Amino acid sequence: MGKSLNMDMIRCFLTDKEDLRGLFKGMYIETSPVWEKANSAPVFYFDFKELNAASFRKQIVEQVDEYINESFDINNFKGYMKRKYEEIINNPNRAADSIGFLTEVVYKLTGKRSYILIDEYDNLLMRNYNTERYDEIRDFETSLLFAALKGNNYLEKALLTGVMRISYESMLSGLNNILTFDVFSDGTYADDYGLTDEEVAELNRLADFDESKLRNWYNGIRINNKPIYNIYSVMSYLYKREYDCYWGKSGAMHMISGLLNESRQATLARLLNGETIEVGVSSRIPLRDRAEKASDNAYYSLLVQAGYLALCGKVEGKTSSYLVSIPNTELLIVWRDFIL
Repeated sequence: MGKSLNMDMIRCFLTDKEDLRGLFKGMYIETSPVWEKANSAPVFYFDFKELNAASFRKQIVEQVDEYINESFDINNFKGYMKRKYEEIINNPNRAADSIGFLTEVVYKLTGKRSYILIDEYDNLLMRNYNTERYDEIRDFETSLLFAALKGNNYLEKALLTGVMRISYESMLSGLNNILTFDVFSDGTYADDYGLTDEEVAELNRLADFDESKLRNWYNGIRINNKPIYNIYSVMSYLYKREYDCYWGKSGAMHMISGLLNESRQATLARLLNGETIEVGVSSRIPLRDRAEKASDNAYYSLLVQAGYLALCGKVEGKTSSYLVSIPNTELLIVWRDFIL
């Protein structure tokens, strides 16, 4: 909910490629200490949900090549920089070095450290969790992120978004200065995953809608136990003035179907009846598990982290047991139609 929107907002604020400071005029950030960073740095955005299993290396290299050609005349590259550019662009086996090389080129030619934004870094893995390409994709992404982020002196900061923390995959192990913000414990950005009650009340003053009905449809996903509105669904409603399942089926839906069994379907039927159910939930998910051996803990953890169920509170005296529910009308319809 809102991950890509937040990512693009950061890009617009920081980028020195074009002056987009007018987008933030009159907002709090214009008078804040970080305003000096606006329109100040090279920013490179990579959308991993657009990658496919057959050509992900080529796709990433093509994005890097496009960024380099937009910023510089490659005919002026000489010596080491020319050799390395040609090696990476022409050799698929060097694709894992491409994003790191992009930051190096930018720093050596401009003196500026880059911001790297990677949206839905886990999407390609989720779409291929039960295929023979999975290990290859995981190993490549591990190498790519390590080369781009670990000890990279040409990097200012990187931001990665995804549905899940793939802790068991060790994709991010070995990287330094990693901070993780998730649905379980994030008290820093809880208000930024979606819209708060106060923000919806302000929208209501401007757009005049039934706030109670909007809450029933799109509120209830909890971040660190704080309920928020799905920003995509709310804004889609305001645009079309129709209540519908706008967020609907995310990239995790096919995985959810692959992991269903009779017991889980029975539990979901109880949830559809409005019950709050106790299940095992963990912040770490063994993504590689197949449907026939994935634990219930892993399954319900996926539903929580993907936003299909809401955490209603921890069960006292139990390490990883939580109460969960289907939080709103939109998701109730998604589940009902999905199960049918």
